[in-house]
Amino acid sequence: MGKTLIVCEKPSAAVKIASALAAKRPKKGDFNGVPYYEFERGNERMVVVPALGHLFTLKNLKPMRTYPVYDIDWMPTHEVDRKAKRTQVFVEAIRELAKGATDYVSACDYDLEGSLIGYNVLKFLCGEEAVKRARRMKFSTLTAQDLQQAYEELMPSLDFELIDAGVARHVLDWYWGMNISKAMSAAVEEAQKRFAKLSAGRVQTPTLKILVEREREIKAFKPEPFWVLSLLLELEGKEIVSEHATPRFFDQAEAERALAACKDKPAKVSTIQTRQYRRPPPIPFDLGLLQSEAYRCFGYTPMRTQQLAQFLYQAALISYPRTSSQKLPPTINYAKIIGQLGGISKQYRKIADELLAAPELKPNEGKKTDPAHPAVFPTGERPERLMGPQKKLYDLIARRFFSVFGKPALAESIRVELDVGGQPFFLRGRRVLEEGWLAYYGRYGATEEIILPQLGEGQELAVKEVKFEEKETQPPPRYNPSSIVKEMEARNLGTKGTRAPTLQNIYIRGYIFGNQITVTDLGIEVIDSLLKYCPEIVSEELTAQFEREVEAIQEGKRDKEEVIEKARKELDRLLKKFKVHQLEIGKQLGEAYRITRQKQRIIGTCGKCGGDLKLIVSRATHKRFAGCSNYPKCTNSFPLPQAGMIISLGKTCEQCGVPMIQVNRIGMRPYRMCLDPKCPSKADWGKRKKKQKKVEKTSS
Repeated sequence: MGKTLIVCEKPSAAVKIASALAAKRPKKGDFNGVPYYEFERGNERMVVVPALGHLFTLKNLKPMRTYPVYDIDWMPTHEVDRKAKRTQVFVEAIRELAKGATDYVSACDYDLEGSLIGYNVLKFLCGEEAVKRARRMKFSTLTAQDLQQAYEELMPSLDFELIDAGVARHVLDWYWGMNISKAMSAAVEEAQKRFAKLSAGRVQTPTLKILVEREREIKAFKPEPFWVLSLLLELEGKEIVSEHATPRFFDQAEAERALAACKDKPAKVSTIQTRQYRRPPPIPFDLGLLQSEAYRCFGYTPMRTQQLAQFLYQAALISYPRTSSQKLPPTINYAKIIGQLGGISKQYRKIADELLAAPELKPNEGKKTDPAHPAVFPTGERPERLMGPQKKLYDLIARRFFSVFGKPALAESIRVELDVGGQPFFLRGRRVLEEGWLAYYGRYGATEEIILPQLGEGQELAVKEVKFEEKETQPPPRYNPSSIVKEMEARNLGTKGTRAPTLQNIYIRGYIFGNQITVTDLGIEVIDSLLKYCPEIVSEELTAQFEREVEAIQEGKRDKEEVIEKARKELDRLLKKFKVHQLEIGKQLGEAYRITRQKQRIIGTCGKCGGDLKLIVSRATHKRFAGCSNYPKCTNSFPLPQAGMIISLGKTCEQCGVPMIQVNRIGMRPYRMCLDPKCPSKADWGKRKKKQKKVEKTSS
C-alpha cells in the first residue's frame, strides 16, 4: 500500500480536506500538538498534515554590516523570527510524517503565497524528489464537494509558474525592503551616532509618498471665504431647505444683493421636472470591493476585513477572498447556493424564494477577472457560532450575492425650481418606486428618501426664513484606511492580498497615525530625503513595473531569474546614489526620528500639575507606564497595556477626565481606553475582554 502526503496551509484546512476525502471519519493524530489525519482511499494510505502559513522565510546568509546584500536563502521561519517559534513543531511534524511517502499533494490555497508555502514544505522537508512527484489540488472553497472534485481532478504537477512568481515577489520585497531600510538606518548612525529603526519597502515607500503628497496639499491649503444662500420653507407641517442655484457666492457684494432681493418675498414654483431612472444591481465582491464596502458599512479597516474574510473561508462559509475577480461562473450552481442560503434564516428564505421563482438566474457582473478564483460568494453552508464582526461580514457577503441576481431598482427624482424675488432656488426630492435588488441588500443599500408634497407650477410657497451663511473652502480630505487601499489598487501598487498588510506596516513604523490618516514628521522626512537624493526609491512607476513583471512570470511570459537580476541591477544603481548622500540623508532622518519619537511618547496632560503624561519604560521591571514629566515634584502615574502601539487620542474620558489612548496590536482589533484603571467606564471590562479574546481567537 502506497502512502500519499497531503500538505495543507493551516490546521483548519487540514480537517476540512481530510473529512471531505475520507470515506468515513478520518483518524486524528497528534505530533507534539500538531494535528494530522489518516485514512485509506483505495489502495493508498492518506496522511493530511498542515503547515502554519509560511514555515520558511528569506534570510541573509551573512550579517548585514553594510549594504547592499543579495546573498540570501530560505530558512525555517522559527530560526529567523522569535515570534514564529510555534512553527518549529510543524516543521518537525511534517518531516517525520513525510517518511515513507510515495506520493505528494499540495493542497494549500491556490495563489502565489499558498503555492510557495506548499513548494517550500515539499522541497525542504520532503526532498527534491517530492517536488518532482507532487500534484496540485485547486479549489476556491473548502466545501466537501469542491474538495472532492479538486482531488479527483488533480493537476499533474505543481503550479510552477505561480511558485516562481511567488519566489520572485519575496526576493524583490527582501532586496528592496531590507537593503533600503539598512541604508536609512546606517545613514542615521553615521550622522548622529545612534541607532534608529527605520523601514522602507518596494510598495510601502511609494504608498507613503502618496500620503505625504496629500499631507502637503492639506498644509499648503489656504481657505477662501464664500457665502451660501438658502431658504427654510414649511410645507404641510414639515420644514424643507431650498438651495440657491448658485451653491457658493465667492463675491460678498453679489451674495448680499441676492439676499436683499429675497427679503420678504414668497417662493413661486416656476418649473417641476420629474425623472425616473433605474439603478442596476451591484456587481460581485472582489477583495477590494469587499474591503471598501465593509469600511463603509461597519468601519472595518481593510486589514480587519481581510482577517474576518479569511476566517469565513476557512470555515467553508465563503469562497477564497483574495481574488481580483468580479465574475461568478455558472459552475458554482447559483440555484443550489441560493436555496441553501434560504434555509439559514427567515429573511434569507423570503429572498431565496423570490429569486428561485424567476425565469433565470443571471448575475450582474463586473469587468475584472482572476485566473485562479471567481468573485467572493457564500458557499451555502450553514454558519455556526459566528461572533459579532464575523456575522456582520457574512451577512454583507450573503446579501451582496442575492443582490447581484436582483432586478434593477426603479427610482424617481424631482427637481422643483423656485423664483424668489427674481432669484433662482430649487428643491430636490427622491423616492424609490420599485425596490428591486435594494430589498435584498437591506440596510447596506438604504438611501434616504426626500418626499416632496404635491406641488404645481405657479404655486406660491411661504418662506419661513432666509439663511445667509459665511463659510470657508475646505482642504482635500485625508485618506482613510479604505480610500488609500483603493488608491493603491488604482495605481497598481501591491497586490489584492498585500495592500492591507502594507498599510498596517506603515502605521506600525510610526510614519502615519489616525483613522483620518495623518503623516508624522518622520514619515514626511523619509519621503523628502529620498525624493531629494534618490527619487527612484519612491517611484510608483518602478514599483508598478516590477508588479507587472511578477504577473508576467505567473502567466509564463517572463523568466524568474531574469526579473530578479534586473531588479538587483536597478537597486545597485539606486543605492550607489544613496551612499553618496548618506550623511545628508542621515541628518534629516535622525532629527525627524527624534522629534517623532518624543511626540509619540506624550500621551496627554497631567490632571494634577498640567505637565505631560509620557510613556516611560521602568528600568527595574522593564514594564511601561504613563508618568508625569514633572517627576519627582509630581508623582501622578497610570499603568499601561504591555503589548501594542499606544496612540494618544488627544481627548479626555467623559467619565473621569483622564486622557484617552488607542492600543493597536498586530493582527488584532485596536481598542480605546482611558488611563484610569478605576474609571466607571471599565466596570464590565472583565466580561468585555473575555468576549473580545474569544472573537480574536476565532478570527485568527
